[in-house]
Amino acid sequence: MNTEIDAIRQYLEARKAVRNATNPKAFLRLGKLYAQGIGTKENHVLSNYFYEKALAMGCKEAESLIDHEYDTGQRSIVRDIMTAMENIESVAPYKIERLKSRLEKERLKKNFGNLSHIRNHIPYFYPDYNQEQGYDDLLNHRDTIDADICYSLCTADNWSEVNIDVLESMLQQLYAPIIQDSKLMQSIVSSDNCYLISDEDGELRQCLVHLRSSYNSICNNFKVEKQEIVHIDDSAWYPYFKVSLIPLIRLQAFRCLLSIRDIDPHIHDFMNCLDSDEESLNICEVVEDQDIQLFLISYVELNIDTDSILIAHQKLLRFYRNHHLRPLVQQLNAYIERMTDAGIEHQLPEFTEENLPPIDIK
Repeated sequence: MNTEIDAIRQYLEARKAVRNATNPKAFLRLGKLYAQGIGTKENHVLSNYFYEKALAMGCKEAESLIDHEYDTGQRSIVRDIMTAMENIESVAPYKIERLKSRLEKERLKKNFGNLSHIRNHIPYFYPDYNQEQGYDDLLNHRDTIDADICYSLCTADNWSEVNIDVLESMLQQLYAPIIQDSKLMQSIVSSDNCYLISDEDGELRQCLVHLRSSYNSICNNFKVEKQEIVHIDDSAWYPYFKVSLIPLIRLQAFRCLLSIRDIDPHIHDFMNCLDSDEESLNICEVVEDQDIQLFLISYVELNIDTDSILIAHQKLLRFYRNHHLRPLVQQLNAYIERMTDAGIEHQLPEFTEENLPPIDIK
């Protein structure tokens, strides 16, 4: 009780301090209290508002806290850029430079979904972008700005590919009782029971088989130099498909698509409508070569399947951040139930909100 009272006191004092404050530390302190939910409800809109106030007054610490909000997904660079571009003439130069700097950090973190969202504003932030150079860099495995922008703009349906590291961290902690039991994991992987894999993961697994086989046939038949398609180890599918692999899989699939783009005119048409699954599939229907048709269909399905997986996990992440743990409990217990049905011996309890594995992604 004393701790709760002290938290409320801190919050009320911080509120009072900002009323006529000239010291940025007052705004910074109140922002931190909102971010951590101390003495008040956790509110990242307000925390960012007060961080911005502190930053405008010259507080450098506020900049690192804003970066942290971006890193954990509590603040959206896409929303900030869209707001700024609505009336770019009135935005302070230091804010534009900060947006450019942050967007570059997003690119380096391979948050391709954020780049896709601001596709119409890419020329403003990356005026030297060259698509043909991007194609060449991608095919030759050069990790460049042109390659990243090209991939982002040519795969508009990967908007969910954001903060993969945060998603992976949450899932590793949620499934820790299973993952950290090496004997149990060995039993799961060696059983390779299809019922242990979720429907979404199972569809992705089958899709990758079709993608690989059709691409290999195309390369052999048309004498195309093969691009790598990552081999997914069996352990990567249990107890959930490792989302950290999704950006690599999608990037490699795009490289494969680039490598065959000149063998059939329909592929160019296909690449021009990648932002529409329906239009892409319509083009697939008129492709005569069966291997090319299967590859293009598998490419569309790959993006649909991975998108579905990422969106489902991002939904769990939102539940966690809103302190609504029941969906996470249900997710973990559902997998344990599948293990039981598959005859996998274990000593795991039925989890509740009280004994859920600790998760901390802050």
